[in-house]
Amino acid sequence: MKPVIVKDKIALFTPEGFLDSTNASQLISAQDVQLLKFHHLSMVLISLKKVVFFNKNGITTLLTYLTKLQKEMHVTIGFCDYTEQQYEAFFKFFDQKVSFSLFKTVDVALLFTGQIKIQDGKDHVLIYNEDLTQRSLQAIEIFNRGYSPVVVHTLEAFHERAEEKDQFIALVEQTYLGVMTNTIAARLNEYSVIYYLKGFLDGSVMDQFDFTYHRNCLKIGFRCFMLDATRVSSLNIHAMNFFFKLLKMNAEYEALTAMIGLDIDKVPIRFIKELATAGMLFFKDEHEFMQSERSARCQSAVRRRESIQNRLTKSVVTRLPLLVAATMETLQIMIDKQALKEEMKLQPFQPVGEGLMAGSIAFYGDIEGVISLIMPKALVKQSCALLIGEASDDEKILSHALSELLNIIAGKSKRLLKEEGVSIDITLPKSYLSIDDLCKLLHGVEGVQVNFSFDDYPFTFYLSP
Repeated sequence: MKPVIVKDKIALFTPEGFLDSTNASQLISAQDVQLLKFHHLSMVLISLKKVVFFNKNGITTLLTYLTKLQKEMHVTIGFCDYTEQQYEAFFKFFDQKVSFSLFKTVDVALLFTGQIKIQDGKDHVLIYNEDLTQRSLQAIEIFNRGYSPVVVHTLEAFHERAEEKDQFIALVEQTYLGVMTNTIAARLNEYSVIYYLKGFLDGSVMDQFDFTYHRNCLKIGFRCFMLDATRVSSLNIHAMNFFFKLLKMNAEYEALTAMIGLDIDKVPIRFIKELATAGMLFFKDEHEFMQSERSARCQSAVRRRESIQNRLTKSVVTRLPLLVAATMETLQIMIDKQALKEEMKLQPFQPVGEGLMAGSIAFYGDIEGVISLIMPKALVKQSCALLIGEASDDEKILSHALSELLNIIAGKSKRLLKEEGVSIDITLPKSYLSIDDLCKLLHGVEGVQVNFSFDDYPFTFYLSP
């Protein structure tokens, strides 16, 4: 079936009638693949507008082809133009673990791709998703593409605001941003990092896992790591080497490593015993781990960074103006206020102000370092109002929003550095329960501290090795 190319960015396949494994295998031909490679696409989507019925076998077959395209062309893959029942079916088919993208319509998909518009803040997009992480992720993507996201936290609020038709250029609901790559996916839950494993684990898992990324997560203070093995069929001795390496790295930082959802009947019992002896903890699921005493202790534990290098390199310092500019431009847009720069010094970290909240994110590649943002809770509320969607004093919500703000700033920094020929990757953001946790983490480290003020509120940008 020849795809329709939408605005030079999305390849759209529109099957008709029934979608099962038989006709799904005939949907994307070799000629179609060649056509797709000719265009500089960012998405390949399957429209379900004319599909009367589909089953899991049909979707799984399609995903086999789509995943191959994703790996070869570095495109987003997924589905669009579905009904509410079809949207819910995707999550039932894959036990709530959907790794591809879902866009309610093609017009919604276009919001997340194509040329970035000039950021004037006039085009508002209303966003709702029952999952907090998805809400934040969608808001970040929308914001980064030049729109002004308005996030609501209940379906009722979404329907109520949707009546204000003149206020929004688009409504984003029943939409899901997923990723399918040949690397091990990671996400943040509360104060833990979760890695998702699947299939038969062998020596290739060592290549799929980004150990540099993981060490940088440790570097900024993460101490709880979960390995979601729900979809692991079995593993061999070569995969054991991967686990031992991970456990050893975590032990250096006194970090906890837990495996959840593993069917131990599918794994040699001696492997389980060896992993347990090496420090691996086993839990039935994520909920059981998060409710455990070990998890609670781990979440509050912060250990001082042990690093051979405790000073910034010249190559990082020369990029300081760019990193500060990316931070302050983003904050000033979100707060709608101008900041006053007060001082900049090369020094150990010194907190400024009271009632402070903080978050850090690490970057690595051609240059590496850690960006920390420190500000009073009241300023966090202002700067993150765009992501929260409403006033909130809930520290968990504010902490999550602060993390997403760090994601936005790091993403913007990454794009600006790329324009200068500097390539970096970024870790998940880390927020801190108290400013004391950040002080402990940065003890003995010398970085660049830049102090600003927004009216009466202090704000600190700290760049450390």
